[in-house]
Amino acid sequence: MMNSIITTQLSFDRNPSDCDLLLLAAGFEDRALHFLSNSNFKKDTHCILIEFPNHPEFNSNIFSTYFNKASELFAEGKIHIVRLGETSIQSFEKDLNEQLLKLPRHITKVWIDISGMPTYAICISLNSVRTIYPNQSQSIIYSAAENYFPTFEEYEELAEKSDKNEEFVPKTMTREMSEVLILETFSGHRSKEGISCLAVFPGYDSNRTGGVIDSINPSMLLFLFGDPDGSDLKWRLNLSKQLHRKFESTRKNAVEVVSTLDPNQSLNTLENYYEFLFEDYDFTVAPICSKMQVVGTFLFWERYKEVQLVFPLPVGYDLDKKPLGTSATFKTTLEPRNSLYRSFTDKSQP
Repeated sequence: MMNSIITTQLSFDRNPSDCDLLLLAAGFEDRALHFLSNSNFKKDTHCILIEFPNHPEFNSNIFSTYFNKASELFAEGKIHIVRLGETSIQSFEKDLNEQLLKLPRHITKVWIDISGMPTYAICISLNSVRTIYPNQSQSIIYSAAENYFPTFEEYEELAEKSDKNEEFVPKTMTREMSEVLILETFSGHRSKEGISCLAVFPGYDSNRTGGVIDSINPSMLLFLFGDPDGSDLKWRLNLSKQLHRKFESTRKNAVEVVSTLDPNQSLNTLENYYEFLFEDYDFTVAPICSKMQVVGTFLFWERYKEVQLVFPLPVGYDLDKKPLGTSATFKTTLEPRNSLYRSFTDKSQP
């Protein structure tokens, strides 16, 4: 096992944040702007802002809000833009790496706000930063929303329909699945002649889960359902289970429950199953549910790069169903990549 990763709730104050570089995305959810709007930074802090150029009718206004706020907080010349469009996903990693390599050498403390990033962008950003700064720790910033879709009322309707053997699928922010994105960096190594285990972190969109299962066609399924932080959200775990129950009878499967906030649980559960299955199965992971589960998934891949990460993409987003407000912001500090490799190597010695 890796050393424990500590996640704490962040308290905002007037003191400058202790970071040399802030990396964040101009996302359309309220929470994605929360950390930037409530923080102060040192005069020499740099900022990399990820712009989503697609759908200019609303993204241009959103980006302007982020850029204007960043301009109030960072000195002239310290804001750098990296674009991430639907047609430029494959080049995003290259562009981000080039921008990171241009930054001053004194930068050591990198903070990554994942609140506005899609799953694949979280993994790319973590890999780029931890590759270029392998001897430094990184801080992950995550702001949780106050209200999510589907709603509790939709959950109750689903339960009522299920009792009557009637089908009801609540609408979510993501529309039906478009494709399963497999990036070269996270493509892993296939060696077991098509015998594979697919680990899925199911959210509340069974279409994307079904799509990635059809695409990978695994011999075994591992479902890691998300247990939300906060007693008032526990019903969401039951909702996800109900939406995905139909897949459990399609092939051999295992079911686990892990926190949506603590990446240790995702990481450790994946590692436990991998150590048991890797001799017989190729291992693929599809993180769909929580952004902090994506962090745990990435750290698992970072140790076992023969594992494949896949990202089922929707055809678009219904902004009327986006998470609303911000409840709390959390900070998670990751150990330097090189220290984890040393720990893994030392532990492997006889």
